Amino acid sequence: MQTRSVIMILADGARFDIIQDLLLKNQLPQIAEHLPHLREGVTAFPSTTGPAYLPYLTGCYPGTCNIPGIRWFDKNRYAKPFSRKKFRSYVGAETFFMGHDIREGIETIFGLTPNSHNIFNGITRGIKRRHNRTWFSRIWYWYYAHLTDHWALADKAAAKKIVQDLDHNPEFLFVVFPGIDEHSHLASPFHPETIKSYLHLDEAIGNIVKKLKKQERWEETAIFIVSDHGLSETKTHLGLNSFLEGLGVDTFFYPKVVFRYGFDAASMVSGNGMAHLYFKNQNGWAGRMPWEELIRRQDRLVEKLLERPEIDLIAGQRGDGTIVVKSRRGEATIRTTDGGILRYQVHQSDPFGYPNLPSSMTDRGSLELTFNSDYPDAPAQLLQIFRSARCGDLVLSATKGFDLRKRHEVPEHKSSHGSLHWEHMKVPIVTNLPLPQRPIRSVDIFPTMLKLLGRPIPEKIDGAPLI
Repeated sequence: MQTRSVIMILADGARFDIIQDLLLKNQLPQIAEHLPHLREGVTAFPSTTGPAYLPYLTGCYPGTCNIPGIRWFDKNRYAKPFSRKKFRSYVGAETFFMGHDIREGIETIFGLTPNSHNIFNGITRGIKRRHNRTWFSRIWYWYYAHLTDHWALADKAAAKKIVQDLDHNPEFLFVVFPGIDEHSHLASPFHPETIKSYLHLDEAIGNIVKKLKKQERWEETAIFIVSDHGLSETKTHLGLNSFLEGLGVDTFFYPKVVFRYGFDAASMVSGNGMAHLYFKNQNGWAGRMPWEELIRRQDRLVEKLLERPEIDLIAGQRGDGTIVVKSRRGEATIRTTDGGILRYQVHQSDPFGYPNLPSSMTDRGSLELTFNSDYPDAPAQLLQIFRSARCGDLVLSATKGFDLRKRHEVPEHKSSHGSLHWEHMKVPIVTNLPLPQRPIRSVDIFPTMLKLLGRPIPEKIDGAPLI
């Protein structure tokens, strides 16, 4: 199977169950007619805008790309007085640095398909400047929509720009529709304004197909609608940095990062349903603090965090590389062997509530066994995020209905994402091509698109082609 062009529309924040429900109610007629294949996929952790784009653009997890969150702190860089890239928040002006911050050697689909075009996406490694159609205008659309809550304007602009760009016959076109995510944050994933964003997307598909048919290119074009994460409604916010400071831990956090010195910890929240916590080591900042040392030095910190109803899961890494994950339900360890086998050991009771997972699984086997649980693919996702040198000493996943950022979030988030819970991790994959009936990861779409285009697939990526 091969096509001459691929269009990928990333409907930021789209939930699988909502798209499925709207299709069943015949409210997405253009998608139903032209993109009849709907599959349920699982995104990457953290399930948040930006890092969760990377699987589609690189075939690699955020941990592999060394972008472990929308905010991060680099302990090794911070330990060096004159080093750059010590910390980041991709919310705001630093969003332009994300492509530069991806680990060296990671190739994007833009670089692998030279006639690639980009609309409203800020991760631009490999794209030719003239093919980045919104490199200047994107920030102004986002700024206007942020001030006015008029995100339909950005979605409609994206739809119009796709049709215009088809005149240039791109081999690959990547487009972001932000409306679903933004209206979900402002109100709810199920709010009428959010649902309207799905309907705008459906209208856009009709116009895209009409243009492709006029060009006699419809039969040779593959279209994917995907999402980077779902969302769940948020009722209560925990100010994680304030909580830590209440325990006597002087904490560095965004946006208060200018002229901050002498702190003992850093809190970097993403989504706002997950967070990285970083702690100063005994002899300075360099190096991850092993789980054993953290338990010894931080005076019951893990227990105190788990006493908070807002915090669902906490993970850290032992000195030997083993991941430890704890919740109020139980505790487990996760590691991989040299042969790539995932070892999962429960201590007393399972922290995810999984029913009797085997102690040894293949990577894909762990996906299949956890796919329909409350925490799909969580063991593999925790392993991948700790690959990043910028990952926290502790990784926190929030309880459904809560998030981890109270102040400095304007406007207030009424819905959140970022966690390991299924409402954040499950995503739709909609296409005009038949796909196998098996669990799909977002990293699998990248090699699938390259195979469709007849392009070589890079070695040592995390995904596998679906065709």
